[in-house]
Amino acid sequence: MILDSNKKEDLEEIKAAIREDYTDDEVGIKRAVMSAIAYIKGAIGNEKPSFYLQDNETIDLINLAILLLTDHYYHAGSATIESQTQNGALREYDLGFNSMLLQLKASYLAFKEDDNNEEK
Repeated sequence: MILDSNKKEDLEEIKAAIREDYTDDEVGIKRAVMSAIAYIKGAIGNEKPSFYLQDNETIDLINLAILLLTDHYYHAGSATIESQTQNGALREYDLGFNSMLLQLKASYLAFKEDDNNEEK
């Protein structure tokens, strides 16, 4: 199952991952987690909630994406990092999420297809 910031054990794992062991800002952390989960589910697909209840390596990858995006949302308030090039233009980095989300989307579509075949 994916991380749930309402579970104490998961919240402690999230705090450790984003290096916020000593903060009392649980509301801010939970908000960042919920936003990350909503973003990831929106990008992958949410028609099959059972996809997110699995216990396999796909869930590990989803949880990693949740932790990475939560960390960035909490500390920077954005899903991208911008830097200036030598000519002064801004360059945007996606923190590897495009490739991660594409891989997860493929897993979701395969899961959805398997589920549809079982219903027939």
